[in-house]
Amino acid sequence: MRDWKKSLKLRPWDLFILTFFVLLSFLPTILFRQFAGGTTGQKMVSIVKDGVEIFRTELRDDRTETLSFPFVHEGKSYTGILEMKDGAVRLHRLPEDIVPLGIHEDMGWIREPFEIIVALPIKLYVSVESEAPSDVDIMVQ
Repeated sequence: MRDWKKSLKLRPWDLFILTFFVLLSFLPTILFRQFAGGTTGQKMVSIVKDGVEIFRTELRDDRTETLSFPFVHEGKSYTGILEMKDGAVRLHRLPEDIVPLGIHEDMGWIREPFEIIVALPIKLYVSVESEAPSDVDIMVQ
């Protein structure tokens, strides 16, 4: 049987360099979570459909409840269900006739402003927002 080290012809530092770059690939994820900016003020849950906000409510750590919100898709009325628990929110399964794959259901709970739940076929998303503006101000024209 052949020795794998001899067949790959690794030099002494090759394994070190390879390990370094693999670990380096995780750095953006760690830094993004670390420096994404905390929320200032009260957190709000916003539901947007086709670029228009259709529902907004306060997200509190001490509130556990299920809320329903109405929305219209292609002329038909539907009801979506949000579940809030311990400062997090999730979107329950939407009707199969408008969202055949329940991918958004597997998304789970969100609690930070950089997290989002998307129901792509109907262009609906749920996000957590900070009520007060943050230190960063970006303007794109």
